[in-house]
Amino acid sequence: MILYFGPLEFLALALILVLAPLMILAYRSRARWSAFFERLVEAFPYPALLFRRHRVSLSNPAGAEWSANLALRGLEADAAKSGQILLRTIPALEGQSFQARAVPLSGQETLLLLEDLAAAQRQQSFYRNFIQNVSHELKTPLTVIQGHASKMAEAPEDTQGWQASLRIIGDEARRLTQLVDNLLTLARLESPSFTLDRAPMSMAALLEEAILQLSDLAEERGLELNLAVRPGLPRPNADYARLKQAVLNLLDNALKFTPSGGTISVALQDDQPNARLVCSVADTGEGIPAEDLPHVFERLYRARRTGGRPVEGSGLGLTLARQIIQAHEGELTVESELGRGSKFTFTLPYGGTRDANAA
Repeated sequence: MILYFGPLEFLALALILVLAPLMILAYRSRARWSAFFERLVEAFPYPALLFRRHRVSLSNPAGAEWSANLALRGLEADAAKSGQILLRTIPALEGQSFQARAVPLSGQETLLLLEDLAAAQRQQSFYRNFIQNVSHELKTPLTVIQGHASKMAEAPEDTQGWQASLRIIGDEARRLTQLVDNLLTLARLESPSFTLDRAPMSMAALLEEAILQLSDLAEERGLELNLAVRPGLPRPNADYARLKQAVLNLLDNALKFTPSGGTISVALQDDQPNARLVCSVADTGEGIPAEDLPHVFERLYRARRTGGRPVEGSGLGLTLARQIIQAHEGELTVESELGRGSKFTFTLPYGGTRDANAA
């Protein structure tokens, strides 16, 4: 068999050899861009859709229900035609409204993002109030410190006054330190990079240590601290330091709102059917007004006290306790009756290892 290989055949072969690698590179580049766009759309916490040639090619779960929206398709067509970023308010069900942003990425692709305007306004309002409350909490002790420092400078010979001012300045400085520490801890807990330092631990030992740490303060205030722990409880895989912080916050809250002669009872038991520990901190204190009960875990929220007495603390302790427990896949709840005390209960999942030393 004789094959004729002339100039045209040689040219065709050369084109194949040149174009084949280019086509492979183009295919791989296209696949990489598709994967990039898919990750981009999935990363948005709110509805996001990618249009290609005026058709929805990608959407995250929140954006899937918008794929047939005519107003959104009209916005995409206008943005693709003009080549400019366009904003438009899109009405939704139940009186909601969304701000839609159309971003042309190329001659064929347009990215659409939707933001719930009501949710954005609520978030802005929350952060405004949060900043105002934090500013107030910082300003009060700073004003007290400044006032007593001036008083000490004006009367250096007043030894008794100096001692009183030093004590007050120390108390306010500790209050500031605690507030700043709580704010930093809250920021860490809400950071995407936050991780728990988990290890098998004895919850009974943690409770004993926390109660011992506050026993002097309880005795000073004329309060009784009780602990009831069932023997042989499972050992959860948890962050000992963080959980101890949560328990201390719950105990500290009980100490603040329980009058002299009262009792604070801590109990720990096993909920075997649900594979979790159940811990409660109950007091015989003032109780929480019904209208305040839904808000006690909100940042900087402090329930009103009976008799117009001043409210202690920054309002971050219970927020931190709930955040820490939720980070452990647990839940923190509260029951309270005005004049009869409060009971905070949290759950903690476990793996099943028994604590032989618990008693």
